Amino acid sequence: MRKIHRTDVKAEIVREPGAKDALHRKLIDTPDGADRFVLTEFELSPNGSTPPHYHDWEHEIYIIEGSMGLVMPEQNLTEQVGPGDVVFIPRNEAHGFVTGTDQTCRFLVVAPCERPPVRNFFLSDDPYEYTQLPEYANSLGDK
Repeated sequence: MRKIHRTDVKAEIVREPGAKDALHRKLIDTPDGADRFVLTEFELSPNGSTPPHYHDWEHEIYIIEGSMGLVMPEQNLTEQVGPGDVVFIPRNEAHGFVTGTDQTCRFLVVAPCERPPVRNFFLSDDPYEYTQLPEYANSLGDK
C-alpha cells in the first residue's frame, strides 16, 4: 500500500503540442507499482487548455473543483463541466479541455498503464505554453 498527499507529488507543466497553462501530477504511476491504471491530477489556469487530441485508450475523468469546457471537435461542441461531474471518453474519440478568463479547473484522469502502441494524435501544431501558476498550485518544484 502507498499513501501520500497530492502536494507530495511534483506538479509538472503539460508539454503536449498546443497545451497552455496546464499542470499535471502523476498521483499513482507505474514506478509506484501500478500495473493496470494510472491516476493523474490536472490543473488548468485561466485561459488554459489541453488541445484536442485522441488516442487508442479510454479516459475516466472526475472534476474536483472549478469548471472548464470539454471540447468535442467531432461534434463541433464544447460542454461545460464542473465539480462532481464525471466524464467517460472512449478510445479514439477526439477531446480537449479549455478554461475561460475567469475559470480554473482541477480534475482527475484515470488511464490504463499498458496502452496500445502509444499514439497520441494532437490536432494542434502549436508549442505548449505556460505563463502562470494557478493559485492552488502550492508546490511546483520542491516535491
